[in-house]
Amino acid sequence: MWSRLRAALSRVGGFIHARKLDRDFAEELEAHLAMAEEEKVRQGLPRREARRLARVELGGLTQLREAGRDARGLPAIDTFWLDVKLGLRMLRKSWGLTLVGGLAMTLAIGIGVFAFWFLEMSFFPTLPLPDGDRIVALQTWDDEGHRRRDTPMEDVVRWRDSLRSLEDFGAFQSVRRNLVTEDGWSPVTVAEMTASGFHLTRVPPLLGRPLVPGDEAADAPPVVVLGHAVWRSRFGADPGVVGSRVHFGETAHTVVGVMPEGFEFPLDHGFWTPLRIEPHGSLRDAGPEGVVFARLAPGVSEQTAEAELTALGLLEPRGPSADERLRPRLVPYAFAFTGDFEPGETPWMVRLILAAVLLLLVPPCANIAILVYARTIARQQELASRFALGASRGRIVVQLFLEVLVLAAAATGVALALARLAGQGLRDTLTRQGAEGIPFWIDFNLSFKTVLFAVFLALVAAAVAGVVPALQATGRRMQSSFRALGSHGQVRLGRTWNALVVVQVALTLAVLPSAAEMAWGTMREGVLGPGFDAESYLTARLEVDAGRLEGSGSTVDGRSPEARFADLQADLLRLLRAESQVLGVSTASAVPGDEPWAAIEVEGVTLSDGGLLDNRDLMRFNHVDAGFFELFGNGVRIGRGFDGGDLEPSRRSLIVDQTFVDTLLGGLGGQNPLGRRVRYTKTLEGEPLDAAAVATWYEIVGVVAPLPEHGGHGTIYHPRIPGDDLGATLLMRTAVDPSVVVERLRELTAAVDPALRLDKVLPLGEIYRGQQVGNNMGVLSLTAVTLSVLLLSAAGIYALMSFTVNQRRREIGIRAALGARPRTLLLGILRRALGRVGVGALVGSLLALGVDRVLPIEQAGGWSIPGVVPAAAAFMGLVALAAAAGPALRGLRVDPIEELREG
Repeated sequence: MWSRLRAALSRVGGFIHARKLDRDFAEELEAHLAMAEEEKVRQGLPRREARRLARVELGGLTQLREAGRDARGLPAIDTFWLDVKLGLRMLRKSWGLTLVGGLAMTLAIGIGVFAFWFLEMSFFPTLPLPDGDRIVALQTWDDEGHRRRDTPMEDVVRWRDSLRSLEDFGAFQSVRRNLVTEDGWSPVTVAEMTASGFHLTRVPPLLGRPLVPGDEAADAPPVVVLGHAVWRSRFGADPGVVGSRVHFGETAHTVVGVMPEGFEFPLDHGFWTPLRIEPHGSLRDAGPEGVVFARLAPGVSEQTAEAELTALGLLEPRGPSADERLRPRLVPYAFAFTGDFEPGETPWMVRLILAAVLLLLVPPCANIAILVYARTIARQQELASRFALGASRGRIVVQLFLEVLVLAAAATGVALALARLAGQGLRDTLTRQGAEGIPFWIDFNLSFKTVLFAVFLALVAAAVAGVVPALQATGRRMQSSFRALGSHGQVRLGRTWNALVVVQVALTLAVLPSAAEMAWGTMREGVLGPGFDAESYLTARLEVDAGRLEGSGSTVDGRSPEARFADLQADLLRLLRAESQVLGVSTASAVPGDEPWAAIEVEGVTLSDGGLLDNRDLMRFNHVDAGFFELFGNGVRIGRGFDGGDLEPSRRSLIVDQTFVDTLLGGLGGQNPLGRRVRYTKTLEGEPLDAAAVATWYEIVGVVAPLPEHGGHGTIYHPRIPGDDLGATLLMRTAVDPSVVVERLRELTAAVDPALRLDKVLPLGEIYRGQQVGNNMGVLSLTAVTLSVLLLSAAGIYALMSFTVNQRRREIGIRAALGARPRTLLLGILRRALGRVGVGALVGSLLALGVDRVLPIEQAGGWSIPGVVPAAAAFMGLVALAAAAGPALRGLRVDPIEELREG
């Protein structure tokens, strides 16, 4: 064993110091050669003859050097490096394969890297905290609705006092507050958190102290802890900030501490105030606005803690539905922010997504395999020479595999570099925009696991695109053809590879029309515009500070908080209408074009006959006041607008837009949509509605123009009843640039009541442009994928034509010598490739028509384009003709005399 270890270490040393050992060995060989030469000279031989005989006795110097390297170094690595250099040389020579194949692999591997990064960050993140993997969250889970529910404070108190497998038990909820400074006031997110949250993270403060249990007492003075970024940006990194006052609305909080840089627990917070856990009410929306957290006690597993929590259970199941089944559950902390999933579901979801990524890698690799196979067959003389020199099939397969692996490695490097730049760009963009809600554990840099996954994708790509065609190209039949160098035998591509070209063209044409319709549907609104001057509208979210008017069960002066908010809102609207720069004001529950979605049912209309992805029953909905339609100039086309009588809860009136009528009621043969009844079945998130909500029918009383005009989605409008909620979206049309009115809007809002808070104050045009950025990114991604498919198809046709021309050179030369016209030769050369393209185009057109029927693109977000299938077929034909033209024209340049002489 020790001898083998010493030999292995000796070889490693020989590999590391190869140059020095080669130099020493060469000097030693020259010394031996010189000594042997001198010995021959002393024996009386001429020096030239003496040197020749000395060389003969010593042997070939090159062979000796190679034998020496094999004996002392790592020959496998040397061979590998030689194959890599040969692969680089071949890729440089075959620049078409390198460019097209590298682009396709880069795109596919880049998508895989992004998908893996997203899954890792969403489902398997590592909290950058001491023992972060032992921090857990406790939730109230609805088995019937498959979602989280609010957690009653009574249960939070019971869990805190009874669970022994958990420590540092606490909770937080996010609230919005008006931060009042000398420069005015601005809305900020504050974490109302128990003091145990700071002990759980085990991160000491930079200045002062964290929250302590005494701060949670009912009579304790208001205090706040600042985050490092807030301390630096808003307080100038003042080291004497501890003890100063910070005003949230009308309440002054004493600053008791500042946390170090990077600390943002529990999510992305920069302000912390005490949360008082009292056995009344509920923790605000159990995540992400509110979460119960704890740390597993030493030696306790997650399974043990969950078993104890299950045994303790809830005080009494409650919810809007009688058959609702609620239970407590324990999940990893970060998992509480990923959505409504069961922990056991995520491995299957991850496997499914990763499997989809691998399947996405197969098509480009299969196309590259066609190119590799054609190029390998075209190298028959080289392969025949290597077979004649004794190279094994495995050695040649490894060589071909490494050539593609070099290409895959380069594509992986480019994909990782682009992913890293994209991550840094996304982080910088979100930082500049002050984006909120980004968890502190999200790392925009690529992790080691992500890099390993990219390497795995590269190996898979090289195996599919390199090994498979290499095995085909070096089979027994091919080997016999390679060895028959002088027989003028020809090697053919074979039915499998010709069929792959046909399938490639068919799949490309099947995807191309849908991709064009999806791209146009996505970009249509941005290209054509919303149909009105969105740049003259200002939007803002009007809400009220918690603690002043919130609390659905409380009243002030005998009036509910919702009624008081309605009065404040009316006062603000009255002041705004009096402003000369304001042309009109309205309120709604959401910004036009950014409304929530819900599934609906229309009385007497069947909505489930449109195919697999038919979502005609999904419509946007909004609650608007009576002046909404006049503000945007999309007056009523049929019926009437809202009036005072519609504010009565018993009226249940609604207005729909023309897109709603065209999408859902187009089969009525021109019948009047007024009087038709509509009801909701579920929200877009799939949350079930209670029996009373499902049984409620609303009557259509009017039809208006779509808003935005080119959005392509139907919208339902309900009358907005004052006093129904504690928030509203302000919509203002201004006579000047909307940004000029922002400061005046803030002044008037503060003058009405300091408890009112303005959020997301943005011009409507800026909102639409922001939405279009994401759409444009989707279109660019779709375009990149489609172009890569087209390039691969063109490259496959090019490879087929190049191989055909190379194999038919002698035939072309003979026909040219016999007087065949160039046009006849050109048509004969093109016939085979274009015949396969024609078959593929026919099959692809049929597939495209089938896809349009089974997957209605318009309902999936696209927009129908008349004649798109024949246009795509014609475009595919032009691409194929362009790809085939180069090799075909090269065939016309064949010299008949040279080919006849070689024959």
